[in-house]
Amino acid sequence: MNAFHETREYGPDIPLNVFYRIDNNFLAHWHIDVEIVYVLEGCIRIGINKESKILRKGEMAIFSSKDIHYYDSRDMHSIIIALIFHPELIGSPQGWPENQRFSEPFIDIKLLKNLDEQTHSSIIETFQIILKEIDEKKAFYSLYVKGRISELCALALRHFRTYDVISSKESHKPSNMQKIQYAIQYLENNYMNDISLSAISEKANFSPCYFSRLFNSFTGINFKSYLSKVRIDKAEYLIKTGSKSIIDISYECGFNSIRTFNRIFKSTKGYQPSDIRKAVSLPPHG
Repeated sequence: MNAFHETREYGPDIPLNVFYRIDNNFLAHWHIDVEIVYVLEGCIRIGINKESKILRKGEMAIFSSKDIHYYDSRDMHSIIIALIFHPELIGSPQGWPENQRFSEPFIDIKLLKNLDEQTHSSIIETFQIILKEIDEKKAFYSLYVKGRISELCALALRHFRTYDVISSKESHKPSNMQKIQYAIQYLENNYMNDISLSAISEKANFSPCYFSRLFNSFTGINFKSYLSKVRIDKAEYLIKTGSKSIIDISYECGFNSIRTFNRIFKSTKGYQPSDIRKAVSLPPHG
């Protein structure tokens, strides 16, 4: 789980990944890749920069390059599908849309109803055709998919409002979003160390109170919870893939006592860290 500046790896044919997810939960993160999400069933809360919204079946969201975004399925059920592609696919290697953000990145029912029927159908049909081509992989499918991705992006830019993120007043200094991006990456790189709210606030050049409110608005959770979730996810990976003792892993991931680690792990994951080792050690059936 990468919760910072995520760098994706793609196959040799096309810089595009497709993911189906059930009840997806993912900490706030960001990447240069573009992400377009469609809700197949149920509902899910999605956060993009300082906004969050519960999207339902048939609704979509677009994460532009470097948008801070997260998924939250607590107390909800959903099945989603996500197209994630590098902007070089549509000829914009430095990011898409260039120097722009969508004013309404959540394409909900209300926004869809404002479209004419043909445009609405074209967006859904284009999305479905892309999925079918990727699944079937017919001759020259990658070339065909590239064209359809460009069409989907063109439809989005034509019919959904964007705004210029570069202003003369702020172009000379980092934006709040850039500072939160820095904070997220700092936590990812230093989660094993003792990190206080006041220390990270100082690095972002904010007061602790203001940083706390800003961090919460971008990530959907408070600083302490975010850091704990990063540590727990790292610990879970190490328990699953390594042979170190659980107590050593807990200290390695920034916890100062095994009791605290076990308590936070259980409250976050719903099971004990020792359950992972038991499951891994079980002999296969059959």
